[in-house]
Amino acid sequence: MNSADLHPTAQQLCTAAGISRRMFFNALKVRRNGCAELNDLVKSGDVSMNLALEVARFDHAAQRLILAEFPTMKPRDRAGFVELVRLTHEKERANG
Repeated sequence: MNSADLHPTAQQLCTAAGISRRMFFNALKVRRNGCAELNDLVKSGDVSMNLALEVARFDHAAQRLILAEFPTMKPRDRAGFVELVRLTHEKERANG
């Protein structure tokens, strides 16, 4: 057995899990950049990977503030809320 046999490639992991390479790398990004609460919500299936990617763009404190609002809204309204927060944040940064 050589060392290559001990370290599966991303494609082997994706095939074993039944997911695409894109989903695999998106999950890695959320895992690295997302706060613990965001990762828990993704793991439980309460937040989609696409929404988690958007939330993970913020720092952990902002992620927690965003996630605190999720229980007050319908799941279909969450993406719009995150987009509004992102746009507001970008506008505030641009204005100093």
